[in-house]
Amino acid sequence: MKIQNIRWSLMALGTCAALLSTSAHAVWTFDQTNVTNLAGTNGGDPTLSLSGVYTTNNTSTGAVNGNWTAASLSWYQYNGQGMSSDGSQTPNHALDNNGNTEAVLLKFGASTVLTSIGLGYTSNGTCYNSTTKASKTLANDQSCSSLGSGWSLVQNGQTQVDVSLFRWTGTGTPTGNPTPLVGQSSTAMAGWELVGNYGDMVTDTSNPYNLVNSSGKTSSWWLISAYNSGFSQTASESRGSLDNGGDYFKLYSVAGTKCTSTVDSKGVCGGTTSKTPEPATLALTSVALLGVAGLRRRQVKASA
Repeated sequence: MKIQNIRWSLMALGTCAALLSTSAHAVWTFDQTNVTNLAGTNGGDPTLSLSGVYTTNNTSTGAVNGNWTAASLSWYQYNGQGMSSDGSQTPNHALDNNGNTEAVLLKFGASTVLTSIGLGYTSNGTCYNSTTKASKTLANDQSCSSLGSGWSLVQNGQTQVDVSLFRWTGTGTPTGNPTPLVGQSSTAMAGWELVGNYGDMVTDTSNPYNLVNSSGKTSSWWLISAYNSGFSQTASESRGSLDNGGDYFKLYSVAGTKCTSTVDSKGVCGGTTSKTPEPATLALTSVALLGVAGLRRRQVKASA
């Protein structure tokens, strides 16, 4: 009887420990003009700030060939964050790799495992004529209406876009002047690792979003960029068909968890992430203590 009670006590404590170390994913949504010190959905989530950067593309190959330059992000109602570094006509006010390659720099208040990316708008930059069944790729800052009547933009729905995801692996704040990454080579990107190229992202504003970073790598700094084959780093994961120049999207949100464990040599967070909010922690602790007290009372009765 005593052995059985001890076994149940250990199981109760083990369950409590597992619950205490578990946490829900945090979500940061960008459907607002303010993108500085954004709060996550849980009380203990790190804050998140966004900034925009872009680099020029080689006019013949489409690959990046310049240094990163600072740019302003713009909020588009119901869609998320976009940029107009290379034009303001639809769809060029999105994040794209047509003319320039545009990206969003994410600064978390603590090391965070990014797990999914929400897109509020996607387009492949192609105009379609429902009458003639013809299609045409937009030139930089060109609109479908400039092609005549009957032309409309292929967007949203299941339109797939290609996205590259980087994380900062260096110490401290990423290099750049006057702000992180600015002035740095877009093809070398010293101190950054290409985590993955994802060629099948779609419009998705329901958490969990387009999944990324399956290995669980962590960092306080992330870069979400329209895909460009000019990046020289080898991605640790890649999926879908990848092409360059036809990717337009607006960044709606991201989801992830705060890393509170050790990080291994590959940058993977070694344990559970993001602590449980304090009220839930106290409740779980109380349940565990009550369970242990009850087992103790039964043990005393059995020995009487």
